[in-house]
Amino acid sequence: MPAAAQSQPITGELGRLYVSGQLDAVISLGDKDLRAHGEQNGTSMFVGRAYADKQQFQTAIPYLTKSLASTSSSADVKAWSEAYLGTCYYALQEYPKAKQAFEHVVAAAATKNVTAYATKRLGMLRAQEMAANWKLIETAHFRFHLQAPENLGVAPEAYAAAHEQAYETENRFFQATLPRKIEYYVWDERAAAVQVLSQNLGFTVSELLTIHALKNQTKGHETAHMLVAYGLRPGPQSRLINEGIAVCFDQSHRNRLQEARQAIRGTVDIWKMWEQPQTYSDEQLYPVGGALLEYLLAHAPEADVKQLLREQTPQLGRKLFSKQIAEFEKELAKPDPTLAAKAASLPNTTPAAPVKLTAAAVNAAVERNNTADKFYKVLILVNGVPVTGTQLQQINPQKIRDVKVLKTKEELQAYTEVELNGIVLVQVES
Repeated sequence: MPAAAQSQPITGELGRLYVSGQLDAVISLGDKDLRAHGEQNGTSMFVGRAYADKQQFQTAIPYLTKSLASTSSSADVKAWSEAYLGTCYYALQEYPKAKQAFEHVVAAAATKNVTAYATKRLGMLRAQEMAANWKLIETAHFRFHLQAPENLGVAPEAYAAAHEQAYETENRFFQATLPRKIEYYVWDERAAAVQVLSQNLGFTVSELLTIHALKNQTKGHETAHMLVAYGLRPGPQSRLINEGIAVCFDQSHRNRLQEARQAIRGTVDIWKMWEQPQTYSDEQLYPVGGALLEYLLAHAPEADVKQLLREQTPQLGRKLFSKQIAEFEKELAKPDPTLAAKAASLPNTTPAAPVKLTAAAVNAAVERNNTADKFYKVLILVNGVPVTGTQLQQINPQKIRDVKVLKTKEELQAYTEVELNGIVLVQVES
């Protein structure tokens, strides 16, 4: 929220309502105040942004234009007004107007947040221009832009068909109706994508009906984000629930409870994870959120789960699912029987001199097809048990007596079905 808007009572209240996701209340209060007092510093901006967030872009434009032109608008209010104008034009496929708006916001650099917002939108426009030379495949619900179709691992048509099937399967739950086809950009190299987009892959921008994904992402993850946005239209989103939706519906058919146990390795307070997601890593939030939603769908009425996906607050969670979540925490705390089997399958190795396992050492050891790609998927097993990087840092490096890197497909298959660049086996002295 622009800092200047907080100095005025009406815009301060509009900002509070906007941040809490009460878009209809923003529009009602803002219109009432505009009729009574005219434009204040940010009133029209908040109403315009609320309409834009409701995908009513044509309606939003006059409000944002008025706020941008007003002499009462501060620099940050003008910047957010123009940035959202750019988004409206983007959504309406008026790309030159959108580009001009975003470029002006970036050049003005009114605040760090609005500049970052416009920079990311500009990156998406640049990617769109770049993708004019990519292979295009259309299905009933997608326009796939394939950077390197020869590197997908399957025929492009099969790749598109699998994603179309995932859409159909997921939408039996979400019942979404989209205004047009999804623009689905499939990147071959993560590093190249980050350079163009100014943000990491993958992500979904539902209001622009656009997805940017790496070639080996699960076929349902980003599509689930899109379908929940148009099918259930959630208000303020919780990171645990929002990312859990995508994991739960990613169509990977993995054992999500097992993955959540491996991520947590012990007990966890779901309510703390829900209310304080910043204290947990994505490696924990994603699998636990996915397993939680899968558990709720199996043990609670579907209508209640859909209500939760619309209103992702822990308050509603406590009201509807206190019993189920307590039971889920107990399930999560149970030992994973697969871990013992994995530990037993580790080969005996001759003790070596202690080594300090660092990210640089792992990256240097793992073989990669794309040498320019600085982002890798590496599974680390300490005595056969998967651990996160944070957990690994807590191990005394002098107790590490052996490190082995698996790189071939045959070696990897014994440990995981997830596509990885490598698996690092670490043995630690007890």
